[in-house]
Amino acid sequence: MRRTRQDSPEEQRDAEVRLGRAIRGVRQDRGLTLMQVAAASGLSQPFLSQLERGRTRPSMRSLFRIAAALSTTQQRLLALAAGGPSDEPVRGSTAALVDVETGGARLLLHDAAGTDVTEFVGVPAEFGEYFSHERREMLYVASGRIEVELRESRHARTATLDARDTIAYAGLVEHRFRRLGTEPCVVLVIHSGGRDA
Repeated sequence: MRRTRQDSPEEQRDAEVRLGRAIRGVRQDRGLTLMQVAAASGLSQPFLSQLERGRTRPSMRSLFRIAAALSTTQQRLLALAAGGPSDEPVRGSTAALVDVETGGARLLLHDAAGTDVTEFVGVPAEFGEYFSHERREMLYVASGRIEVELRESRHARTATLDARDTIAYAGLVEHRFRRLGTEPCVVLVIHSGGRDA
């Protein structure tokens, strides 16, 4: 089993500060107050303030709500926080910008033409709320085993994916996934189509 270096507290703090600055920058560009973003996202103003100051990390659900309130995407916010050109290597020790239970999520690729690749580690064992995005999405299980639930209209279907399996679905399909078993999971989520602001 390959061991990877854990992010130092300084690296993690730097990642949190960069994400907070990115969120604040987009909010200010949109001419919105913290109070307006709090109301639109359903998140507390103190939490958003702490986030913008780099004192906490959001969950993917919180980042989803913030992005929607700012009329953008989670991946766009993560790309702004990552900075730097997209042709630079993304190292295995790069600090996760989003808290996924005890794991994390990090953007591996953001292409302004419309493709984003996000890596999730530490996938939770329980389903959370559904997500819904305008763009087409594909899940690739790099390791572990997950259950995916897709819901269109009132009909839901599930699929079990093992390592190296994929599933794709159209934009606006409600979806969520969870880990099956005790083995840690690494899942790549690829969004394609359309530009984000």
